[in-house]
Amino acid sequence: MRVPRLTLVGVAILALSAVAGLVALPALPSSVAIQFGIGGTPYSVVAAPLGVALIPAIGVGVLLVTQFVGATDIGNSVPPVFDAVLATFLAYVQALVLAYNLGARFDMLVAVVPAVVTFGVVAVVLDRAG
Repeated sequence: MRVPRLTLVGVAILALSAVAGLVALPALPSSVAIQFGIGGTPYSVVAAPLGVALIPAIGVGVLLVTQFVGATDIGNSVPPVFDAVLATFLAYVQALVLAYNLGARFDMLVAVVPAVVTFGVVAVVLDRAG
């Protein structure tokens, strides 16, 4: 099975996100916040190594699912550009989580909403184009 170039781009983006997390790991506290409430207050923490690996691992898992769906008749094929866009979104979220846990303080909701809206618009455009 041939893997589309944009899927490979997505994997590369997630790999870079994982490397950034590994580089930041020594500076992170032993437990890191990974989920935030509406007010921006963290409400879920995990051990730092898990927090660093979680988003890139989920992203790679999703890319594997999109490839599986595209290679079978289970459902509609996902356009390869979706993989790159999703990986970019997840890497952005990873960067926000790392920044927060390294001491930057900002409203996580305000930081994530524009990316969610952009991701949603791209998904609708891709769906209508395909």
